[in-house]
Amino acid sequence: MKTQETIRDDGLRIITGKVPSKKAHMRLIAKVGSAYDPPHQQGLFHYFEHMAFKGTKQRTVEEIRSFSRRNILNSNASTGRLATTYEGEAVYKKFFRLCDFLCDLYSNSNFPPEEIEREQEVVLNEIARDQDQDNYIAFWKLWEALWQSNPLRIFGVGTPEGVRSVDRDTLMAAKEKWYVPSNTIAIAVGKVDHNEFVSELNRHIPENAKTVARLTWEDEYETTPHQPEVIVERPQREKATIVFGCKFPLRTDDGHAATSKLLQYTLVTGAGSLLWRELREKRGLAYSLSGGVTNEYPLGAHFYVSVETMPDRIDTVRELVPPILLQPFSNQKIFEETKEYLADWHTLDYEELHRWASLLQNELQKGKAPKSTERYLSRFHKAISSVTIDEVEELRKTTFTPERFATVVIKPT
Repeated sequence: MKTQETIRDDGLRIITGKVPSKKAHMRLIAKVGSAYDPPHQQGLFHYFEHMAFKGTKQRTVEEIRSFSRRNILNSNASTGRLATTYEGEAVYKKFFRLCDFLCDLYSNSNFPPEEIEREQEVVLNEIARDQDQDNYIAFWKLWEALWQSNPLRIFGVGTPEGVRSVDRDTLMAAKEKWYVPSNTIAIAVGKVDHNEFVSELNRHIPENAKTVARLTWEDEYETTPHQPEVIVERPQREKATIVFGCKFPLRTDDGHAATSKLLQYTLVTGAGSLLWRELREKRGLAYSLSGGVTNEYPLGAHFYVSVETMPDRIDTVRELVPPILLQPFSNQKIFEETKEYLADWHTLDYEELHRWASLLQNELQKGKAPKSTERYLSRFHKAISSVTIDEVEELRKTTFTPERFATVVIKPT
């Protein structure tokens, strides 16, 4: 991928990645998300993201649907803790229409009053759906146990009380304050011309010199969980969910990224991992189990293991998982298999344009320049091949200590 970047005088960052394709992927990113929700309005920016599709100065909600069906292969939006992303893909001949569409949603949403109440009901349904899921509750409780003030302790969907308190004036004020060029990144990947993309954005997003104040938080990496164990009983359940987790080192270098991948895939991710072999293959204790490392720059990172099992097997799982994480790892055969798997998986994964766009967005969150993505695959393969089993063991030994872990159990009443 060949990248180019233009930064407008008002701070709008415009980035393109040239990748051979018959499609074009675009995203507009507002550098604001659920971490910026007011305490009494948890869910504001999630609700805002929903409402962006409900009407603009140029299009009614029906015209938005109609235009999208005719011109766009797929479109979506998501609210993170530090960013809200609007994205879409189209055949490259319709790229300018995709650009017009996303810029309209981003810049001209007018939050029609008749749509606010209807979409509020949709968001409340989403919150209710999440709260019905044991995994949602388990991870929410885990994050609350690991972090005290960092926004990583919250889910961004919001609370029913917070969403109900949002009105049109609140949405308009948020748009006026945060959706300005200095707080915006535009990315296009595929068969796109950089200068043409810049011209289109200049046409659709007027210059505006307004700036915003950024917030910062401590990653709290050195602090141990203030709740080492959380037990939640829920009615009408036939299974139990157990989640183990600890905070993880957050670094931006290739070597750490490769070592972290090898650690998580060797121990807990996928059917070849030690977790899978010990719990499912040998003992049949779980149908669903997973684990890995989640990074959210620059807030922090965490490692987790999640297991769904029968309620009468909770104690057995709780006895088996810690040794997998805490005992020295020396299985060279599994280590080499994991290396080969990760090299193949990454090569195929980046055949999709949205993966390149996500990589660009992730590198920007790390504070890196867009050009750092150009040789990403070759850098990753080089880093993976150079990591030794001793380096993975050193990361495991220094990160996984008993006092750093919290455990959450969701079980039937």
